[in-house]
Amino acid sequence: METMKFKEILKKRNLKATQNRLGLLEAISAFKTAMPYSELQKTLNYMDRVTLYRTIDKLKEQGVIHKAFQENNETFYAICGEKCSSDTHHHDHIHFKCIKCKAVTCENMDKALKISLPDYEIHKVAINVSGVCGVCLV
Repeated sequence: METMKFKEILKKRNLKATQNRLGLLEAISAFKTAMPYSELQKTLNYMDRVTLYRTIDKLKEQGVIHKAFQENNETFYAICGEKCSSDTHHHDHIHFKCIKCKAVTCENMDKALKISLPDYEIHKVAINVSGVCGVCLV
């Protein structure tokens, strides 16, 4: 079922539904939270390092996935929402990393965040937050 959804997403962005692209999307989806690059490498071990990098880069470029978090030489990737495209990423959420379980999630905010700086034109705001997630608080 997920495969058909991902094929449609790729088709909308004029991308071929290759085994590598579908495999990467299915891996991230199955991970349930943003997936670290090191886990992608382990899961997609049939892909060499360069192919994996190029696949990630192309899917980022086309608004299919996004970099959710980066810390200590580890990058986490998540699947984009439907508002994202090859022209722009629309992420009205924060990226939260739990300091206990290390999971990275995309969390929606109750209110839109408006930031302005005198004498600056802001094009993108990315917010990374760390703390303890709801699961680990129990």
